Amino acid sequence: MGHIYEVLAQKHELTLFSQPRTSQLPAAPSGYELPHASRVAARITSVSEALWLTAPVLSGAALRLTRPRVLPELVRRSDVAIVEHPWQFAEVARHARGCRLVLSEHNVEAEKFADFARAAGKRLAARPWLAYIERMERDAVTRADLVLAVSAADRDGLVERYGVDPTRVAVAPNGADLGEIVPAGAGERAAARRSLGLPGDRPVVMFAGSDVTPNRRGLDWVRELARRTDRYTFLVVGRVGGRARREGSVVFTGFVRDFATCLAAADVALCPIEFGGGTKIKLIESLAAGLPTIAFEESLHGLDARDGEQVLVAGKSADELLGALDRLGADPGVAARLGTAARAHAEEHHDWRAIAAGVEAALVELVERRPAAARAAPRSAALRG
Repeated sequence: MGHIYEVLAQKHELTLFSQPRTSQLPAAPSGYELPHASRVAARITSVSEALWLTAPVLSGAALRLTRPRVLPELVRRSDVAIVEHPWQFAEVARHARGCRLVLSEHNVEAEKFADFARAAGKRLAARPWLAYIERMERDAVTRADLVLAVSAADRDGLVERYGVDPTRVAVAPNGADLGEIVPAGAGERAAARRSLGLPGDRPVVMFAGSDVTPNRRGLDWVRELARRTDRYTFLVVGRVGGRARREGSVVFTGFVRDFATCLAAADVALCPIEFGGGTKIKLIESLAAGLPTIAFEESLHGLDARDGEQVLVAGKSADELLGALDRLGADPGVAARLGTAARAHAEEHHDWRAIAAGVEAALVELVERRPAAARAAPRSAALRG
């Protein structure tokens, strides 16, 4: 939602109330963001992430315990409060008086974390957490004036699981900054590889992600490919790989701020993700960069990309993944055609500015459905991250 907030802030009064983690403190206001700089709240949220599959499910409890003075005032003077994820919804809703409540669902959380538990082999131990997550999500989806889902598949999943009125669920896809992320030419690719210290004599295959269980399983596939072949350099981008280092033909960047350079350095993007919900933003950004992309079928959840047209779908085996890589290497025409179609697909379906315009229209319509007397105050938005 970050790019959407940037667009909304250009036309509307907007404040983003955020909850930093312990590692992000001390936090100070910047731009339109107002962080809740409470060490107690940050500690509670960080502990809940560490206890179970990186889920900040106790962040709402952290708000109730620490009672930030600014939150009630912020919600009450706003026309719309957008709450990202269900964790803090009940606490924000407690202060709403005439303010429209919007739940921004990045996934069907109950399904996503059940899938995470399967990936981690913790289905039995996860049952209390999963029940808690489902209760929170059901309450938030039921009480929200509007729910934003990242795909039609997620919208249908929310409707079926919780019985929510379909007219209260709008689709706001994940997207990419198409101005910043563009296909790289040969010179730009060579420069990007030099800046990352990558060898120039082998194709670069990129895998990117945060440090969550499904991405760790994806990293296992990358390591298996690297054990089987020395024909490629595998570039692992983001926290999923831990610190920056090299392991043979695998190069780990650690956390990076300049993801566009990593995209420019790559010849192929790899997304071997079997678990998790929502849509994969890094996959969308790979398509935007015009990279021929190899993915498991599960990685395409919620996207309209088709096998052989915008992506190559591989079966869940190292042999099939290697076969897809070798096919692209042996036929540059196929790779170029996939890359061109991938970029066109991103332009049509995943441009952040077009997505933001759709969200803005939905929010304006939501506010204008209120009685005229309730619309007399200046319009603003209280946004939670």
